[in-house]
Amino acid sequence: MKPPIVAAALLTALQVLLVIPGSAQAPPAAARTEPDARPLPEPSTSARELFARTRDGIVQVRVLLASANEQSSLGSGFVVRDDPRAGAWVVTNYHVVADLAIDPIKYRIELRGTNERRTHASLVAIDVIHDLALLRIDPMVERDPWQTFPLRDEPLAQGAKVFALGNPLELGFLISEGIYNGKVEAQLYEQMLFSGALNSGMSGGPAIDAAGRVVGVNVATRRDGESLSFLVPVRFVRDMLARSTSARPRREWRSEIARQLLLHQEFVTRTLLDGADGSGRPANFTTQKLSGRVVPTLGGALPRCWADTRRVDEPRFLRERLRCDLKGGLFVNRRLTLGDAEIDHVFQRNISLVTPQFLDIDSESPSHLGSLTTRFDQEVTRDECRADFVRGAERVYRVSMCVNAYRKFPGLYRYRVDALQVDDVNQRLKSGLELDGFSFENATRITQAFLERLR
Repeated sequence: MKPPIVAAALLTALQVLLVIPGSAQAPPAAARTEPDARPLPEPSTSARELFARTRDGIVQVRVLLASANEQSSLGSGFVVRDDPRAGAWVVTNYHVVADLAIDPIKYRIELRGTNERRTHASLVAIDVIHDLALLRIDPMVERDPWQTFPLRDEPLAQGAKVFALGNPLELGFLISEGIYNGKVEAQLYEQMLFSGALNSGMSGGPAIDAAGRVVGVNVATRRDGESLSFLVPVRFVRDMLARSTSARPRREWRSEIARQLLLHQEFVTRTLLDGADGSGRPANFTTQKLSGRVVPTLGGALPRCWADTRRVDEPRFLRERLRCDLKGGLFVNRRLTLGDAEIDHVFQRNISLVTPQFLDIDSESPSHLGSLTTRFDQEVTRDECRADFVRGAERVYRVSMCVNAYRKFPGLYRYRVDALQVDDVNQRLKSGLELDGFSFENATRITQAFLERLR
């Protein structure tokens, strides 16, 4: 085995090796937690009356594949302004119109109102970070005005009644009654917790108070919970409208998506390396112990960590695992979520196996992050990899680093690090770091912090 190098040297070598590519597409990702298909409870008399007063301001948002003239995605939206000269403005979720934002030539938007009114709309603004989008209906001569929703200015008190509107599962426009239960804790970006039912197709619809004022936008629900749903606070709608008063339809949105994703990964990097997320909630890149070994991990209130331990083929060897996920990824399209950080450690101690058997366990895959085989598809470039031996504070590791560039989003990369302890035949630590949708500079900084904490 050749002498181990320091972590910084390996990072430098990888940077020299890589030809940083530009322009392309994005890789498969975890699907967002969409509103689920569950029966909505019968609304109260007051809810039905409220729905009757406000229903004509709701629309179904249909994104159609232009070549087939058939729907690709469905959601809801609501009208916030109607100017005979400038047209009507409709708010919805970004994830409802993501297909069109990525490939605007292939898709078009159609809106359907509660009275079977149909019209086309253009995408004029997006907020990927808060999952919002703004549509514009072109002004038309001699058309009936749209009903509009006012936006609530005052903060909503926890425990207040909230009513979510939308068109679930193409069953018709409905109202769902629930309670506002405060802000969702341990989130990178603010969301509201709504104890009421949301179903697929209600994404992008308005959540209103008893006076009919918008307090939030329907965005998602927990499939593993009962009536645990989430709303985007109305203040982000107001901010988007303020930025978009003169917005016009664009020929392409990928550069704007990339710009917002770069802002997000900058925020995530500061959260990890500076020890706070900007709102006073603690978050940092830290260490903790796994089976007595000090390992780098994600600390604070934001990450979600899981651990398990078990004897495998008892009493042959012991395996313990620790995994932490920042849960900071942003939905880009149905195949792609970017801007997340994940760490995984697997510690194994030999009990009764002969040495070759122990060393052969999982030898082909240093961590759960996958093998380092070359991968090429329409989303990312080929793996550019570098491997060498690195001396930690106490142990020696074989460290492999691989980078892919996203083809459609210049400046964003998928970055993987796998570290396998190689200096002890009776115990072994496998550690992995994955950064998905980061700039090369920030991925290098986070990787440096990760490697420096390897003992």
